[in-house]
Amino acid sequence: MALARPVTRDSSPLRPVLLPPLVLLLLLLPWSSALALVAGTVPSEIPSGQTSDPCGSGPCTPGTKCQTTDSGGHTCEPMEPQGCATQPCHHGALCVPQGPDLNGFRCYCVPGFQGPHCELDIDECASWPCHHGATCRNLADRFECHCPLGYAGATCEAEVDECASAPCLHGGSCLDGVGSYRCVCAPGYGGASCHLDLDECHSQPCAHGGTCHDQVNGFRCDCADTGYEGARCEQEVLECASAPCAHNATCLEGLGSFRCLCWPGFSGERCEVDEDECAVRPCQNGGLCLQRSDPALYGGTQAPLPGAFSFRHAAGFLCLCPAGFEGDDCSVDVDECASGPCLNGGRCQDLLDGFQCHCSDGYTGLTCEEDVDECLSEPCLHGGTCDDAVAGYTCWCPEAWGGRDCSVQLTGCQGHTCPLVAACIPIFKSGVHSYTCRCPPGTHGPDCGQNTTFSVVARAPVWASVPAGGPLGLALRFRTTLPAGALATRTDSQHSLELALVEGTLQATLRSHGATALVLRLPGMVLNDGHWHQVEVALRLGALELQLWHEGCPAGLCVASGPVAAGPTALVAPGPSGPCSARLGGSAFAGCIQDVLVDGHLLLPDNLSGNVVLGCEHQEQCQPPPCAHGGACVDLWTHFHCDCPRPYSGPTCAHEIPAATFGLGGTLSSTSFLLHELPGPNLTVSFFLRTREPAGLLLQFANDSVAGLTVFLSEGQILAKALGSPIVELPGRWDNGLPHLVTLSFGPDQLQDLGQQVHVGGRLLPADSQPWGGPFRGCLQDLRLNGLHLPFFPLLGDNSSQLSELGQSQNLTQGCVSEDTCSPNPCLNGGTCLVTWNDFHCTCPDNFTGPTCAQQLWCPSQPCLPPATCEEVPDGFVCVAEATFREGPPAAFIGHNVSSGRSLSGLSLAFRTRDPLPILPEGCSLNFTCLSGGPCEAGPGDANCSCQEGSAGQRCQSPTLPCEANPCLNGGTCQASGGVYECTCSSGFSGPICEVVKGLPLPLPFPLLEVAVPAACACLLLLLLGLLSGILAARKRRQSEGTYSPSQQEVAGARMEMDSVLKVPPEERLI
Repeated sequence: MALARPVTRDSSPLRPVLLPPLVLLLLLLPWSSALALVAGTVPSEIPSGQTSDPCGSGPCTPGTKCQTTDSGGHTCEPMEPQGCATQPCHHGALCVPQGPDLNGFRCYCVPGFQGPHCELDIDECASWPCHHGATCRNLADRFECHCPLGYAGATCEAEVDECASAPCLHGGSCLDGVGSYRCVCAPGYGGASCHLDLDECHSQPCAHGGTCHDQVNGFRCDCADTGYEGARCEQEVLECASAPCAHNATCLEGLGSFRCLCWPGFSGERCEVDEDECAVRPCQNGGLCLQRSDPALYGGTQAPLPGAFSFRHAAGFLCLCPAGFEGDDCSVDVDECASGPCLNGGRCQDLLDGFQCHCSDGYTGLTCEEDVDECLSEPCLHGGTCDDAVAGYTCWCPEAWGGRDCSVQLTGCQGHTCPLVAACIPIFKSGVHSYTCRCPPGTHGPDCGQNTTFSVVARAPVWASVPAGGPLGLALRFRTTLPAGALATRTDSQHSLELALVEGTLQATLRSHGATALVLRLPGMVLNDGHWHQVEVALRLGALELQLWHEGCPAGLCVASGPVAAGPTALVAPGPSGPCSARLGGSAFAGCIQDVLVDGHLLLPDNLSGNVVLGCEHQEQCQPPPCAHGGACVDLWTHFHCDCPRPYSGPTCAHEIPAATFGLGGTLSSTSFLLHELPGPNLTVSFFLRTREPAGLLLQFANDSVAGLTVFLSEGQILAKALGSPIVELPGRWDNGLPHLVTLSFGPDQLQDLGQQVHVGGRLLPADSQPWGGPFRGCLQDLRLNGLHLPFFPLLGDNSSQLSELGQSQNLTQGCVSEDTCSPNPCLNGGTCLVTWNDFHCTCPDNFTGPTCAQQLWCPSQPCLPPATCEEVPDGFVCVAEATFREGPPAAFIGHNVSSGRSLSGLSLAFRTRDPLPILPEGCSLNFTCLSGGPCEAGPGDANCSCQEGSAGQRCQSPTLPCEANPCLNGGTCQASGGVYECTCSSGFSGPICEVVKGLPLPLPFPLLEVAVPAACACLLLLLLGLLSGILAARKRRQSEGTYSPSQQEVAGARMEMDSVLKVPPEERLI
């Protein structure tokens, strides 16, 4: 309560108010109520001598009541609110007076109630909080759910897991249900909780009196003493199953017993005893006895017994006899001479464990196999050559020497009378010197005046009779161009000897009694070259020898020989031959022969029968070359033959086998053939193919509707499908429009039921061709099956009989004809179209190019000014120029007056330099693009890109690494993914970049000190200003009622007890 002292009125004026009224008003507005209270505590001053009721004038403001004081003044005290006096709030609610009305109040309800007076109970069950059909019970400030069976929780939201208590025993699986559970028991258990061990023995599973022992999920049968076995004692015990019998004996099953049937040589109850046949020593003369029951004696290369060991033959013994004895028990002395071991007429003498040969003259060795080489003593003199013979030798002497040992000087040619064309050969025989004249080939006689050369025509052999005597053999000279044919044949009553050409090489054949005894060949020496060749075949010392004098042979002589097998009419021993006949030439040979010797007898043309043409006249048949189109000419001596390349034919290959065009103009084409006889077991199909279509039926072998072999195109590849075999693919692409020779070969294992119908290019019904790619479109030519030609059209100059006939055909065009691919003209911009077989080629003007002349060429119009050069690029051209920058100005510019009228669409350059910092100014233009959305900012002479976050580089072309700047604080680890980063903080820190220390309060979203301190100071300042203004106003009002002289204490500042003036409002508490 403020204290004031009454004073006398003072006429001196009051001190002026320092604050302006407007500012004071603004400051007092927020504190008007407080000032009113303060002002109300100041007692009114009544002039002395005047009595009145201080409260009569109603000095107090509304909400306060006037109270008189002892001093005659009054005070305005707040009136007490009466709204909560009647306790209007129910159910324990808090009543708080409120509002300007003294009877006003507000109820603060406890939880669970609502309404102005908290009179309404809130129904917590109204929102149906209970789940799964539970019953809700409303209580004060809460609810209670009564859950159905199987559910739990405050709102019955959780299903009770009846399996949580593991009710299923013995490893059973629990299946949870609503309010229940079901156990799936492990095998062997049952019951609601799998508590029962099932008795598997209840069904008496053990047969034949076996004892059952119950087990978990099973049982065990004890079959002891029952005679049975098995899981249920269901199988009778087989005593033989254990193989009780030894040595592969046969076991016979009995009732509770067995019996063994032993192989011979074995005994015992179980055949376990191997009887020792060698115990009695059956082998005589020191032979070694071996038992046949020993498996080690069989199977090896050195094994004494052949084959594999078998118990069937294991009984008995084997005697290994010492040398000189044989027989089962080595009792027989071997006659070593019985096999005739002594050769070449040697006499054999039998010895104990051996033999001895007494050899004939000229032979030596253990079996007289070695011919004594009489030439080892070098008996031939004067450089003569020694040839060893049986019990002797032969000396081949130089021309001037003769005799057995070349010891006699030959003088027979002294004064000889041989003609100039002949050579004199001296002879020394029986001590008499003489000579003979050796005539040149083709001549004979003392003066070489007789001609021995004659011609032989094919299919007209020449015959001659040969007297007896002389060694058996043939010798002659011949020339021919035919690769095969008999040259000469010598025949007697028992033997025949033939010289012939086979594939151009020489062959000699010896036959005895109609059977081939020996064949000799000289392979690799082709003799049908039209030149003369000298040959000889003769029987010498039991061997047949074939000789050819040829410059291609070693030392000019090729020799082939072979022994002749001994027989009833032995040709082994040398001796004179009997009379025979000779045939020169044969059915196939044509050529010339001269100097024929049969058994050493010279056959002259005068002694030959018929068909003989003297001399040798031959005209070159292949000059000049008669074969056209590169055909190979074969000289057949009297005529020629042309081997024509495909697809040409005729005697001189002059005729081309006509091709057939299938499907010209979109038509459906096909043809068929009927084979009179099927090809052999091996089939080769060949033909020429030209097409641009990737699919189509080429040919098909069939019998009506059954296809034995189909050849067709699929995706440009040739495939073949034989009946019962997989598809065969021919490598390569065949639809490129070029001619191809196609060859397909099939073996007998690939073909079955080919059929006699051959359909080419399609079938008469187009639908039959669809599974094979549809009808063929293109050209086929020169179709052949093995050697059989199937013509699409009649052949010119070919009268050969065919093994097939042309069947039904439709829409075939002769020749390989192209579609008119230039109609309509596909060439643009004035191009000229040229048909190139089912395709076209456009000849374009100078300034256009491309398959259809659609692409314009710019450089022919010379759009670039010198020194630039023009280069074509897609959809335009570029002008390329070069410039060299040296030390000097930083740049050089050359200007040109461009008069071409073309717009510049771009400018680019490349550079080559050793400067480590080359600068290429580049401004913001169409050719300078900032990537990643960064804007381009033009600078002085250059352009810069302002890169957005996540990119860097001159053009923002390089993605930045989110963790490159190490954004994580306090030792955090940065991990980047998808262009963003994430910080893994170390212990004690958290936050997006690990900036928060764990355990400290989180920072407020605003600076608390910076805001709270100034605000508190401002409020305090306003409060002091308001109090000061109120005091000044009260003083002014008092001064207007009388004179007042302040005491020293008042001037210095009266003491005011604020806690007596301002009452603390009642405390409000919300529950």
